[in-house]
Amino acid sequence: MGAYTNIGLVKHAQKALALPTKYMWGGTLYPITDAYINSKVSDYKKFDPTGKTTGYTPERIQTLRTFAGKGYYGVDCVCLIKSYPWSGNPESGGVKSPKYNGATDVNAGTMYNLAKVKGKISTMPEIPGLIVYSKSHPHVGIYIGNGYTIESTLGARGDGVVKRKLDNFWELWFECPFIEYQKAAATGSGIKTKTCTLAFPAKIRSEPKATAKQLGRLEAGSTVAYIIGSDTIDNASKSTYVKIDGETDQWIVKSAIK
Repeated sequence: MGAYTNIGLVKHAQKALALPTKYMWGGTLYPITDAYINSKVSDYKKFDPTGKTTGYTPERIQTLRTFAGKGYYGVDCVCLIKSYPWSGNPESGGVKSPKYNGATDVNAGTMYNLAKVKGKISTMPEIPGLIVYSKSHPHVGIYIGNGYTIESTLGARGDGVVKRKLDNFWELWFECPFIEYQKAAATGSGIKTKTCTLAFPAKIRSEPKATAKQLGRLEAGSTVAYIIGSDTIDNASKSTYVKIDGETDQWIVKSAIK
């Protein structure tokens, strides 16, 4: 069995998009039934005993019951992501999510806090499978590449799993901490790479220059593969940069490598 990867997450999101879905707080891409609705409502009351939030209003419960037993799947924004590593098989698509893992059962904010690679949405590199995050709502979606996202939402943006253009709703991006990110290693071309650990945080630059556009940030302790022999000295800062392995130009200072 292979690893759970960003490419697999995109395929999972696309599979979810092809299913009939409705937004359901705590739903893990599981078939909507009356019993499942009752279970999630019970969970929600434990989360919010006051009942002041709008996850399961009487109106929403009534609406969901009209879809029970009709082939629809219930899922919320963060569970659209979690249902992939919970699937039990990287190729299964995550439907019914049989491999629940309490250690990875986190909300959107905690998932963002756990991420070691993150940045402002304006610095997001072109890597399908990154997570886009609106901290002010909070809400998460999956970037699938070419300027599009897939998210599970409720309200003006839709009801259930939808595909949308990347817009200014999103404020931040991050790598999901529960999967591996594959960045199209340059293999078979004589290019050699080396995987290392960072001794201190490093900014990801679009060019090997301290003044180049910042694409993101790698935290201390992050692992990264860089291209051997890509060492380039920035004459202005006198720092040496190395190119991160991948399709796009991404550079970090070599001094950050342990």
